Amino acid sequence: MEGGAALRPTSTLAGALLTAVLVGALLYLIAWAAPVLAPLGLGLFLAALAAPLFTWLEERGLSAPLALTATIGLVLIVGGLIALLALASAQALTDSLAVYATDLQTRYAESSVGTSGLPATIRELVSPEALAGALRSVIDIVIALGSNLLFAIVVAALLLLDGPRLARLAAEGVGGGNPVFREAPGLARAAVTYFVVRIRVNAVTAAGLLVLMLVLGVDDPFLWAAGAFFLSFVPYLGLTLALIPPTILAFAESGGPAAVAMVVGGIVLNVVAENVLEPTLAGRALQLATWLVFIMFFVWVWLLGPVGALLSMPITVLIVLILRHDERTAWMGRLLSRDGRA
Repeated sequence: MEGGAALRPTSTLAGALLTAVLVGALLYLIAWAAPVLAPLGLGLFLAALAAPLFTWLEERGLSAPLALTATIGLVLIVGGLIALLALASAQALTDSLAVYATDLQTRYAESSVGTSGLPATIRELVSPEALAGALRSVIDIVIALGSNLLFAIVVAALLLLDGPRLARLAAEGVGGGNPVFREAPGLARAAVTYFVVRIRVNAVTAAGLLVLMLVLGVDDPFLWAAGAFFLSFVPYLGLTLALIPPTILAFAESGGPAAVAMVVGGIVLNVVAENVLEPTLAGRALQLATWLVFIMFFVWVWLLGPVGALLSMPITVLIVLILRHDERTAWMGRLLSRDGRA
């Protein structure tokens, strides 16, 4: 008995070490296979989001090929609009900073910061080289996402066409005790529900940010509000990133007080949206722990590249849902959920 008790902590430690090694190996394999896994994951997510529209069109009498054409066409239109928005935002910020560079120089002409008057950090920010580099980076990201999107659309189209058969197999219990396959329809519905909740939260957040920018007189407020809407699909971090261009412009146009007002107003919007509005609208929908949102965003961007920014929330939602649907891992799902429910 004493020997068994002495061996138990050792075996537990060995099991924990083995699990850590396996998780590390899995992460390495995911990063290695990212060129394939990223568009594949994006395709699965697009299929889950497009499935309700595809089914609705079929129920209205359209044949499967026509319904698929209409659904994929809408996905392409939305993807193209997002790409154009990203390029337009980068170009607008570049042009505005170039215009206000002279005003910034004049504002700091009599200050004691450096021989040129303008602080070194700001001078580098509005330099032609920095602006051109930022624009090139945005273009590279858009191209990378666009190439992944084309492959993802093909995957989504095939899944949509095969969706009825897969749903029937899941309903018939094919897959046995596999929690992923057994709960796949419910997981897809929950992911879509979460996405719909985010649309409503993001719309309110973008509207509030738009009002703030109109009050402060920031250039191109509708453009930055649209960017905030899409970036806010990543809770907390998305709106923080969306605040950067209008804050820079507020500083360039009106000085420090306007920039501070922009930051403070954005933080208040972010806190209210994520801690009051989102839980209210979500109801029983999944609510992820704040710390998990931050960590998983950087993890999936590191593993999958730019596509990871788009998939960080869907993948994390899927993982937590799977954990919560299995009795053995339900405690982990509660740990990772903001409400702590099983």
